[in-house]
Amino acid sequence: MPEFDINASADQVAALFKQGRGTDALARLDTLRHGQPPVVQEALDRYVARRATAEVNAMYALSLLPMPGMDAVAPSEPLGRLIAANYTAPRFPADSETARLSQAQQYDIYASVIGVRGDQAARAALNTQDRVILGMRNDTRTTANHGAGVYDDRIVVVWKDDKGVRHAREFNHSNTEPSAQYDHHAGSDGTRVIAESGGQVAPRLKPSRGYEHVDTRKIEGEDVNNDRIRDMGRLGEGTTEMRADAHPTYGANPGEEFALRPTAAAVGAGANRVQRDTNADGWFNARDVNGLQALNDTFKIHRGGSSNTDSAGCQTIGGGEYDDFITAVGGNQQQTRWQYVLTSVAPAQTQQRAQPAGGAGPRADAGTPEGADPRHPANPPHADHRLHGQIDGHLRALGGEYARNADAIGLSLLAAAKAGQITQADSLVPNRADNGLQADETLFLIQGRPGDPAARRVALSVELAASTPVQASLARLDALNQADANPAAPQAAEQAPGQDAAPRRMG
Repeated sequence: MPEFDINASADQVAALFKQGRGTDALARLDTLRHGQPPVVQEALDRYVARRATAEVNAMYALSLLPMPGMDAVAPSEPLGRLIAANYTAPRFPADSETARLSQAQQYDIYASVIGVRGDQAARAALNTQDRVILGMRNDTRTTANHGAGVYDDRIVVVWKDDKGVRHAREFNHSNTEPSAQYDHHAGSDGTRVIAESGGQVAPRLKPSRGYEHVDTRKIEGEDVNNDRIRDMGRLGEGTTEMRADAHPTYGANPGEEFALRPTAAAVGAGANRVQRDTNADGWFNARDVNGLQALNDTFKIHRGGSSNTDSAGCQTIGGGEYDDFITAVGGNQQQTRWQYVLTSVAPAQTQQRAQPAGGAGPRADAGTPEGADPRHPANPPHADHRLHGQIDGHLRALGGEYARNADAIGLSLLAAAKAGQITQADSLVPNRADNGLQADETLFLIQGRPGDPAARRVALSVELAASTPVQASLARLDALNQADANPAAPQAAEQAPGQDAAPRRMG
């Protein structure tokens, strides 16, 4: 039986869409997907969604948005799935799912992610012999593994050779986030040195809550909220152009070796490309005041240690894989610039791999960050913590204003989801522009498959969600949860504070 060609199959479906034969395209897509493993099906969806974006969006808008005097028609499941493939974070496939695939299929799995998550420069590079780099990030608290970091992400290099043959190389012991060992919030005993300060020692400082068991190193980061404590940063999602550079090596043979760092052009265009953890909870999200900052060229890709990611914000590769990374990324001798596409993965998707001793996930003592509102569902003990995390992940995956206003929008959506008896946020889709309706006016939160008429969904105005004060949403959540706990008081939710605050501008 011939190998299934994901790329050629996607071209078949996209061609039907472009001929105006949307129904035939969806039927052909379902036929092609039949019997294929999920990781192949997902790549096929992404390729089609990207290559026929305008046609898919137009068909989706007609099927979802009501016309005057008409009821809305539920979109087909394949159509809703294509919308989700183009606009939401990809699933993180297990090692075993891709290990059985050919090089061409592995290329298509990851090139399809680059197609929907990267920019035009990254997509254009796929059509050359350039090596293109993909990072897939599982959000991990910086205090994990006693602050030494966890290799639970994946970095992939994809390319075509001079004959057009597709290649891919996975690096499964990768990390894309900083580790708390370099965090100023982990405290100082009066001997911790501040990096690049000429040996300056940080004054004594008590560790922030959750950092008590971090084994510290020198202090890195920048103080971006003027509290005299440096804040760890990580590279935000998106495409970053990188150039060759050197990084120091230690141990028996100290020296330097190949690494990558952002180009001057990337830094110049890097507004809001760095996320900083200013509230010392070990996470990077909209609750960090002044959390979005400009890119600098210190966010490298370099070697990590065997049991320590050695990351103060860089992308690092351990597990003895870095030499192979150098070989893969340097295979085109004429290449001087590399497009690096970084994406978060869908919520609750983690690598199925043994982790270093000390714990890979959030520490059991994570608790509520000092000074945080205990009613906030970001706190692990909160009844809605899981659903809130799913919604927050979808908003960050959408990027832009959704990510920058994730706290306000996410809490509004969570309250609406609770009121609508939604318990699982499977997808979050903004409306598309159609017949005078501007794009991104409404968010649709869906439990179930997007095109399934039986799926639960709620719709919420983006402007209303963004303008609702956080405290109002928290109060509404309290009322809804009290109503759930006390069924004899059905009016509790109705008496909760409404979302009637004065609108504020997004951004």
